Amino acid sequence: MTAVRTPGARQTETLTVGNLHPEDDFMHAVSAHASHNESMFFNFFDSRQRIGGFVRIGNRPNEGHAEMTFCLFMPGGELLMQWAKPPIASNEVFSAAGLQLDVLEPARRFAVSYEGPAVRISNPLDMKNPGTAMRSNPALPTSLQLTVTGVGPMIGDRDGNAKDAVIFLDGVGHYQQAIAATGELRVGAERWQLEMRGVRDHSWGPRLWHSIVKDRSLWISFGEDLTFIACKTWLAADKKPDEMGCVIEHDKVVPLRSISMRSRFAPHTYYHDAVVLDVVDANGRAFTLDGSVIAYVPLRHRKPGEETVYLGQAMTQFRLRERTVLGLSEYFDAESTVAGLVEQSLRGEYVVE
Repeated sequence: MTAVRTPGARQTETLTVGNLHPEDDFMHAVSAHASHNESMFFNFFDSRQRIGGFVRIGNRPNEGHAEMTFCLFMPGGELLMQWAKPPIASNEVFSAAGLQLDVLEPARRFAVSYEGPAVRISNPLDMKNPGTAMRSNPALPTSLQLTVTGVGPMIGDRDGNAKDAVIFLDGVGHYQQAIAATGELRVGAERWQLEMRGVRDHSWGPRLWHSIVKDRSLWISFGEDLTFIACKTWLAADKKPDEMGCVIEHDKVVPLRSISMRSRFAPHTYYHDAVVLDVVDANGRAFTLDGSVIAYVPLRHRKPGEETVYLGQAMTQFRLRERTVLGLSEYFDAESTVAGLVEQSLRGEYVVE
């Protein structure tokens, strides 16, 4: 793919926040941990055309495979989906099952490329039974080609032990970055020219999906002048959650001092259909963002001997005063918590989380 600057996107001048180096964009040494994972994740949304979603590759070299997810919500409410677990022998590149993620210039320029079949699912909620949904809907030749520009710094911690890090995962190298992307999506005979905003994520170290009780992550980018990252993670049901997040305004990053989320769930389900985000940043500024879910897909992780964990990914329209934009709201719930969410859904009330 030819590397060009994303039109209209101003590249970040401040490359990193925290103890990161731009070179952390490249691959890292593999630890001895059986569940060592190095992953990169891009979410991106074209608010005008109402297209968006995410792609992810997670390399698990000590387990001999990668995890590849391609998930795009389409303008008519359909879902374009592909997932694979191809074998790998090393951790040298992010390339799996037709998806390739390239670093063209550390902290500044990237390329996302997917070439292969994707299943066009008429009702994304059918993914509650993924095997049936993937077999009973048509698979179409699909191409996604994006040129991606970092429009804010890489924000995080390369060791996973800095208590004052803005973005962190305990014991894991991790950072996130606001991005802009342009390119083309082709599905069968249809084509879309895309102009997108979003956030990318890169982490390396042990990854245990089943060690989390609950997680709420919101990525909301109005443009290079204003992006919100807000995440809350419960490692135990009886303990307070870890919180991390920030406001990104061009090259300036302001940590969040407090994060409150009020969630509403669709009746008889654990699927969120609305969220209100209230945050206060380190400078004392308060922001309230109202989110309405436009499209939702229920995903899951299963492992023998562990409880199933459910991962709800939703293209969500967020409003901040007079501005609106599409972003991603990701809800992660261990199986043991789902019954309580279903009970709360029947009351039709917002739940403070």
